[in-house]
Amino acid sequence: MMGTIRIGARLHDVPGASIEERLHAAAEAGFTSIHLASKLLFKEWDCREEGLTEERAKQLTDMLQREGLVVDVFGCYKNLATPDPEQEKANTRAFSACGRFARWIGAPMVGSETGRPNAASQITEGRKGERALATLIRQAGEAAAALEDEGSRLALEPGWNEVACTPERAAEALEGIGMPSVGIILDPVSLLHPTSLASQDALIQKALELLGDRVLALHAKDYEVIDNEDAAGWCDGSGRRLVCHGAGTTGAFDFGPVARWAQGQDGIMPCIVENGTPETFAKSLAYLRSFMQ
Repeated sequence: MMGTIRIGARLHDVPGASIEERLHAAAEAGFTSIHLASKLLFKEWDCREEGLTEERAKQLTDMLQREGLVVDVFGCYKNLATPDPEQEKANTRAFSACGRFARWIGAPMVGSETGRPNAASQITEGRKGERALATLIRQAGEAAAALEDEGSRLALEPGWNEVACTPERAAEALEGIGMPSVGIILDPVSLLHPTSLASQDALIQKALELLGDRVLALHAKDYEVIDNEDAAGWCDGSGRRLVCHGAGTTGAFDFGPVARWAQGQDGIMPCIVENGTPETFAKSLAYLRSFMQ
């Protein structure tokens, strides 16, 4: 059986004055799934995790069904390398609530970043150390256990500016966590930085080799390089950084190898366009669909 790609959008990239308007706009743009960030619901409903009720889940499910959309990823992006014990406890409570809500709305996974080993979540060299990796392994294990108790699963998104900053580090984290339910959201561009661009093809191939059997979803985006490392971004000491855009919009990143890999897997692979805009959604959709022909 050959796989297929289901193309979705991050709902917070889609315009609208309400969740309902955003869902309608996503469907109108041609997407069939969404990545739904819990923080978007908190803003809409003026609440925190206690507001993720079963009644609201039913209302949201009804809206999704009317638009022909599914939630492929429910986002609960937390710093899983925080040195703050109270924040660690709060994170675990948040994952528990988000796992329960994800189950109610039919989302198969709860996504999170892997974080940075300081309370301010600043980008430092400390994220590359063994202590940071050990902290991630422990805290991700706690999050995964909380999610499993609620009938959901954890999907970690590696990124150059976080603890799981390379495919090798992400693979080490998965091995250390030791829970088969924990998977990966593979965002190839998030693993890149300016000084790695010359070898990006080999880097992405390594990610697929090491992480492929644990990949639960893809993020699809493109990038441009700018000469400004002062602002938050993909910083590597080169004085440059990457600015991200929707897949297929700048021509800098070839998503083809990843798309073809996904089609070689069984079942449906969610592929979420990140950093898209209403002006670029059609281009991203056409670009990703070109690999499905």
